[in-house]
This record gives sequence, C-alpha cells and structure tokens, in this order.
Amino acid sequence: MQAHTTTANTAKTRVGRPKAGTASERHSQLLSSALALFMTEGVTQTSVARIAAHCGVSTRTIYERYDNKYDLLIAAITQMVEQDVSAMVQLDDLHQHSLEEILTNIGRFMLNRVLEPRMVSFYRIGVSEFFHVPELALAIKQAGPERLFQMLAEVLAFYAAQHRFPKVNFKQAAESYCELLIAGPRNKALFGALPADWDIEEHINFVVALFLNGITGMEHQHA
Repeated sequence: MQAHTTTANTAKTRVGRPKAGTASERHSQLLSSALALFMTEGVTQTSVARIAAHCGVSTRTIYERYDNKYDLLIAAITQMVEQDVSAMVQLDDLHQHSLEEILTNIGRFMLNRVLEPRMVSFYRIGVSEFFHVPELALAIKQAGPERLFQMLAEVLAFYAAQHRFPKVNFKQAAESYCELLIAGPRNKALFGALPADWDIEEHINFVVALFLNGITGMEHQHA
C-alpha cells in the first residue's frame, strides 16, 4: 500500500540481523514479533524503528522488504493466517470424519484464536484505527477472514462432492458459519461482557447443529 509511509528515522547504530536460523526463519520471526507489537501497542503507536529495535534488526533490513509498516502488518497477518489454515487443515483427515466433527474441531481452533487476549486487544485497537484507513482494513480482511472463508468453503465443497453436504454457495455458507461462531463471543469479549461461566464447547455444538440443520432445511426447501 504505497499511500502510507513511515517517518521513523533509521537507527544510527545498526543492530543487524539475528544470526540464528536461515533467512526464511529470521524473516518469519520478524513477522511474528512485529505482529505481537501491533497487537499490544496498536498500529499507530508502532513505528518501524520500534519494530526494528524489538526484533534486533536495523530499520534498513525492514525497508529492504517493505515500503512501510502497513505492508509489514499485512505480511505478518498473512503469515499468521496461513499458519492457522495449515494447522486447521491438518486437524483431521476429511475422509475419516463427519462434517459435524470437522466443523467442531475447526470451530474450536478458530474461536480459541479469536478470544486470545492479544487478539481481542488488537481488534479493539484496530476498530478505530482502521476506520481512518479503509484500504488497510480491506487488505487485512483479504489476508485474514477472506482466507479463512476460502479454506472452509473448500472443506464444504469436498463434502458436497462426497454427497455429504448440499451443493450450495460454499463461500456464503462458510461466511455464515464463521459469523454464527465468532461474532457474538468476540463482541462480548471486546466489552468485557463474556460471562465467566460461558461454555465454549456448548456454544460450538449449538452453532454446528444450527448451521447444519439450517443448510439441510434450505436443501429441502429448494428441492
């Protein structure tokens, strides 16, 4: 996103790249560390110089790869989501389990991620910051939720091909499942209103049943 630039000055004393690991591993660690800062301190308050000092690299090292901190943020979110997608895909063998089991396991993974304190903090900070930078919000949506929707749509399409799920708009169905699963608990967590006795398993089981029964009802309605 060329429209945004970072004004942080290059540090006078170069810290240099961490010596441990391959270049790919060092870059992955840079993205993970940068994302941790963005999540705890907010995008506005996190400068390239701050990230460089925290990660033990020079600002030049970062600018060799990214034009600004916004590009770095998108890369960091993309890496996190791709890692999560890979982990979710490996949760179970699709051939060996029912769609109910798969949705339950994926739902558990996603909801635990969304309700992590740092994720709640990041979303709380980001709501106000991203409102003023719509193109950044769009890029984050494409790197985050859209990638998750795509993954889940592919899972639904697999089961449809096995005649174990109706042939519907898989992307729309994936978005609906995620909305049912995440929106309520996340919004309550944002305002500190998630009850102490809230049962994540009960919520997931309810959403999975509601989703599958609703889809089945749609299939019968349009048969």
